[in-house]
Parts: sequence; C-alpha cells; structure tokens
Amino acid sequence: MRSHPLMNRRQFLSQTGTGLASIGLAQILSQQGLLGAEKPFRPEIDSGKPFAPRPPHFQPKANRVLMIFCSGCSQLDTFDYKPELIRHHGKPMPGADKLVTFQGQQGALNQSPWKFRPYGKSGKMVSDLVPHLGEMVDDMCFIHSMKGQTNTHGPGENFMSTGYTLDGFPSVGSWVTYALGTEAEELPAFVAINDPRGLARSGKNNFGNGFLPAAFQGADFNAKHPPNNLRRPPSLTADADRRTNHLLQR
Repeated sequence: MRSHPLMNRRQFLSQTGTGLASIGLAQILSQQGLLGAEKPFRPEIDSGKPFAPRPPHFQPKANRVLMIFCSGCSQLDTFDYKPELIRHHGKPMPGADKLVTFQGQQGALNQSPWKFRPYGKSGKMVSDLVPHLGEMVDDMCFIHSMKGQTNTHGPGENFMSTGYTLDGFPSVGSWVTYALGTEAEELPAFVAINDPRGLARSGKNNFGNGFLPAAFQGADFNAKHPPNNLRRPPSLTADADRRTNHLLQR
C-alpha cells in the first residue's frame, strides 16, 4: 500500500511563499495604521469587583435582554414555512436516500403536522401550533438565514448559546457580563431561569462561563429551586453567621 506524505516539496514552497507574503502585508498595513486596534479588546476587570459597570464601545439601545430558548420546539413547526417540504412529503431526500447519520439511516421527508396560514399585514406564515404569537408577527423580527453544522440536540444547543458546537465555550450571557458588568453589583447581571423539569440537553453549557472566570456564569434558579448559597447551612448557628458577616464588613 502506497503511503502519501503530509506535504510534498511543491506544497511546502507554495505555502511558505504565501505565509511570508501575508506577514509582509500585515507589517505594511500596521505601519500605515490600517489594521485597526493594535490588540484585541479586553475589559479592565478588578478581581475584587468583577461586576463593576464597564463602558461599552457604543451607546446601547437596550437596557436588558430576555432570551427565551425553547429547546425542542422546531422552527419547522412554528415560523419557518417550507412549501417544498410539503410538496416532497413522504419522499426520500434527493440524493440522500442511503445516507446514514448519527441517528441512523436517513428516513423519508416529513411535513409539519400543523397547518400554516398568513398572519398580520406582513402575511408572515405561522403554524396553528402558535396562533397567539401569529397575531403579533408584525411586531416581531424573524431571521431565517442562520444555519448550523449539526443535526444533534446537544451540539445544536451549544451552537445556539455559545456560537460553537463543542463544549467549553462561554455562553452569550457570560460574554456580555464579562464585557459590561452590571449597574447593580449586589445582584447577578446574568441569570438563567431553567425549566423546573430539568435542564436542556446541553445542560449548563447554555448559561456557563466556559473558559471565562466563574464569576461570569449565569445564576441558575427557577420556581422550585432558589439560588444556591443564600440560606444559612444547618451546621452554622445564627450567632456564628452574624459574627462572620460582621468580620467581613470590617
């Protein structure tokens, strides 16, 4: 069996020449001040006050953001109308009838079990699964151009919350807290109110801090489970708790 080298002489010379030219171009652009910032943006964070407010690059238009992530609620059954999917219902996917994925062999195409109808002045097609939301489509913005590279729930949730399908990356809320802090330092800047029945497939990755300091992870609580570490543990007496707080104040 013939082995193939990782790189032959022609490839080595080609990549070396391209790399050196790129270095030279970067040096010229740097001298002319065309590279933008000299170093990546990193906020000045006091480790003793990680939530201290930090100025943004631009004047914000929103004071707060509420993200409702409905895991398992398919866009194909709510707002993403696919007439071609209806036309090809029950047929194999063109060119992929023998495709085997993580879940097994590719099945036939299946249309949404809910009917779609136009709503509002915009005529936005919305399914009968969410008719009350359909009545408000003229006040909503829909982005149908986004796509990912996975069809599995866990990595898909990672991509939704962090921008990456792999584990270990900070969630969007952690990034915002890391960059901006909060005006109310005694309250968490980023909270995650999870479903009392359990976390989503990707678990705490959806509100985790990844490689950022742990202070910037989301404060996790819901109707059944209050925030952690707020109650005095049974092993600590009330008097000892008061004396500890007094020491911390000093």
